[in-house]
Amino acid sequence: MNLIDVLAIMDALLCGLIAARLLMFNRAGATHRPLVSLLAYFVIVAAGAVPVLTLFGAAPCPGWHRVLPDAVLCLAVFAVRGNLMELFRSTSGDGRVADFLRRGGSSQC
Repeated sequence: MNLIDVLAIMDALLCGLIAARLLMFNRAGATHRPLVSLLAYFVIVAAGAVPVLTLFGAAPCPGWHRVLPDAVLCLAVFAVRGNLMELFRSTSGDGRVADFLRRGGSSQC
């Protein structure tokens, strides 16, 4: 097993964890945000495709340039318990991206 195989397995596992955590997100009474749901859907599809493509040998050649950002995203998604809206909030209140996602795209800039 060489470094490329190890990186491919790591990338597939990280992306699988991202997709699984987002799929298991429980709103628990939180407000439904359509744009955030759409964003979550696209992230789930994109991250979930990596393990499938790796399984069939069709994934692009992995490298540290793919594994490290996936690891950071995986840690971030688990830190906010799968709530993508929390990734866009700033510490001093809501940022512009969070405001845009909350209002469903009807932000006045």
